[in-house]
Amino acid sequence: MTSVAIERQSTTEAQHPVAEGQARASGSEVGPGGERLIRIEGALRHCDSLDQLWCHLANEGQSLLQARQSLVFCLSGRNRWRVKAVGGLARVPHDSAQVLAYQHLVGSDWREHRDETQPRLLDLANVLEDEGIPAMRHGLWIPLSYGDRPIGAGWLLTRERAWETPHLALASRLAQAYGHGASAIRGRRRVSLGRARGARGLALATVLGLGAALALVQVPLTSRAPAEVVASEPFVVAAPMAGVVDRILVAPGARVALGDPLVQLVDVELRNDFEVAQRKVQVAQSKALRLQQAAIASSEAKRELAIARSELRVAEAERDYAHDLLDKAVVRAERSGVALYGDPQDWVGRPVRVGEAVMQVADPADIAFRLEVAAADAVTLERGASVDVFLDAAPLEPVSAVVARAAYKAEKNASGIANFKVMAIPETPREDMPRLGLRGTARIHGEPVSLFYYLFRRPIVTFRQLTGV
Repeated sequence: MTSVAIERQSTTEAQHPVAEGQARASGSEVGPGGERLIRIEGALRHCDSLDQLWCHLANEGQSLLQARQSLVFCLSGRNRWRVKAVGGLARVPHDSAQVLAYQHLVGSDWREHRDETQPRLLDLANVLEDEGIPAMRHGLWIPLSYGDRPIGAGWLLTRERAWETPHLALASRLAQAYGHGASAIRGRRRVSLGRARGARGLALATVLGLGAALALVQVPLTSRAPAEVVASEPFVVAAPMAGVVDRILVAPGARVALGDPLVQLVDVELRNDFEVAQRKVQVAQSKALRLQQAAIASSEAKRELAIARSELRVAEAERDYAHDLLDKAVVRAERSGVALYGDPQDWVGRPVRVGEAVMQVADPADIAFRLEVAAADAVTLERGASVDVFLDAAPLEPVSAVVARAAYKAEKNASGIANFKVMAIPETPREDMPRLGLRGTARIHGEPVSLFYYLFRRPIVTFRQLTGV
């Protein structure tokens, strides 16, 4: 938009003779403006921004003071004035030659009258004619102020006829009202900006505080694992030979003493073998006795006696061996404790191999905790590491323990998850030791690390696994 737009606006306003008629009739152009001034002062209080306030001043002030042109200026930078609003126009034509000329004029005048706050008459003819721009001859410059302090804004009015004293008074009153409104808006902006800066400062301080806490606060690195109460050093009752289980002689969880029978294997064949071996011994004894009596008179019987005695020793050895196998058909306890195994009916008629475990005998007061630590959490498996065991039967009463040993190699469990077998023993003996077989969750404490590493270790590991970084 160029200076033509402003000139057209001025020409259009000149075509309305109502104001001129009022001026001639009353002798003053501001007679009916008092009531409207009150309405304008009330309306400007609803302006929410400086741009809205400047547009309101340019349009309402132009109509009230019956000016041909109304321009609002603001100080931009140190010594540069820019037009912010033009009466009758939706936006300012900053590339207009007339606007540029007015900006140059206001800037030059302001440098000479920097601290003045009273309205001042300007002769615009010579200045604008030098620029080759037709304009209104009589100008009125009204600096906007708050009290006696300029606020860096001003209002320029132009028209063909000279301005009168009532115009100056009305313009001064209007400028004070808009100056007060501009100061109020700027004050709200400063308060909002201060609050925003305060909120940002508080947020920044909070972030820095959290960062310092994450970096400086040390917490023990922990990992969790399922736990089970097991015997610390159980005695394994194994099958002494290949055979078939006839029956289990003790109930699960029953107390047993040293030498008590635990497992009975099927012994029909063993018993028959023993009886046959016993008969062979009897035959060998009879033969040896007969040859011993005959050897007194016969040298040949004496030679056969040595062979018969050897056969007797072989028969006795076979008998003793059969007797030992028959005795092993009954597996006995080699220590006192509690019998630990499953359902007795699961073992009846079940074939077993040599050395196959059938049950365990353990001291219920000598317990340990078997932990299955996932390979991803195996960061705290040092011997002597502190462990808190929370049993499902007593979740509010943790049992303190220490790591006794840990497997060197991870093995897959029934779920296909690789984990390390870890044994932990109670830190101090207790009268009410947990019952064997109870399960729960163990928390293993490791070396101290920063709170940041403690919280973000898993996300970092997951991120590296996904990205390879």
